[in-house]
Amino acid sequence: MRRTIPIAVLGMLGCLAQTQAASAFDCNDFLNFSGDTAGTYKSFQQNPDAMAWNWFVCLNKPNPSKSSQVVWESFKPSDEVYLSNGGPPLPYNMPATVPIQVTQAAQGIPGMDPNGLFLNLGDDRDGSTNNGVQQVDGLALHMGNKVPPAQNGQPVRFHLLMGEQTYDYILKQKVYNRNGLSELTHELRFPDTAWELKTSWLWIGSDAAFKQQLIDQGYYIAQGYYIDKDNNYHTGFAGLSGMHVINRLTEGWVWTTFENRHNPDYTVTNQPKPQPMTNSTGPTEAASKVNPQFQQQNPTLANYELIGVQYNPDQPAPKLLANSQLESAFQDSSSCLACHNTAAYSPKSNRFFSFNLDQNGGILYPTTVLPESNFIGYQKLDYVWSLKRAQWKR
Repeated sequence: MRRTIPIAVLGMLGCLAQTQAASAFDCNDFLNFSGDTAGTYKSFQQNPDAMAWNWFVCLNKPNPSKSSQVVWESFKPSDEVYLSNGGPPLPYNMPATVPIQVTQAAQGIPGMDPNGLFLNLGDDRDGSTNNGVQQVDGLALHMGNKVPPAQNGQPVRFHLLMGEQTYDYILKQKVYNRNGLSELTHELRFPDTAWELKTSWLWIGSDAAFKQQLIDQGYYIAQGYYIDKDNNYHTGFAGLSGMHVINRLTEGWVWTTFENRHNPDYTVTNQPKPQPMTNSTGPTEAASKVNPQFQQQNPTLANYELIGVQYNPDQPAPKLLANSQLESAFQDSSSCLACHNTAAYSPKSNRFFSFNLDQNGGILYPTTVLPESNFIGYQKLDYVWSLKRAQWKR
């Protein structure tokens, strides 16, 4: 006997199918927007926060060409582009050699692969061009609260990476050093498929119990190392606490930021009596609507949450957007888009534009895009402040 399905039910089934179709996202060639920038932009406009999650999921999938790594780990670290001697960087797919001090130490740490990927999480020595702990305001974020005693007071570490199109453009324009910047006669304009990532890390070291604790709370764990002020190498594991995901799909770039919801357990404010570090800018209302769906669909990322998305300089909200791990102390004046819009360099005076705004003897950061009249004598760097790491050729 043939069943008749009520029209209302058919409508519900149609909506369900539409929802399922909308949630399906093809990660193949997503870094190039699958060759359809206009189509990707149209989909992005329909739901920016869902698209931000799609990108985050794709970035954290196993790399098809190297399954031991996730996709974003194939990005080029900025310390391998802006070299301390101002020289040309190695090809995009040729990583720097891991120091022997690191590989030797790794042999004595259970679960560590001496032949695997190691993130360079900074050089703390005076004069280093690869600072791994300093935030934009010059301060550091420290670990505390529920961390083991050995990690108490350790700074959260940062790692900046770029996609291949970003790297290629920097080489083409010869702005990987200050010499190239000093010869700029035009404003930069990166390709639409340019990407940058900025990540923050809780240092675990060789503490197996702490490592397992973070694994249980959904932190992504990576191998890494850093050099302390006394020239000692530290090798160990680190847990991903935050990630900015940035691309140039729009003229003002797209700024999205994620962090692990357990971060207040392990990072603290810099007050005399430290308090758990929380995010005061989000998750935004729009992010809160999509977070549960994507967390449920992606169990390995279920403890990460989207804080928010910025992409339109004319859009009033969210005016403030910060990652508690990356911009902790100045969340009340943090705007990814507005701050990065000030990225500019004066070839005549050989200095970068200062985005610190003086107000009543204090320092603020722009939360709205500054007028173009502020940049007379400067060449705009198309929102890419990582160029500030470029050094003079020696």
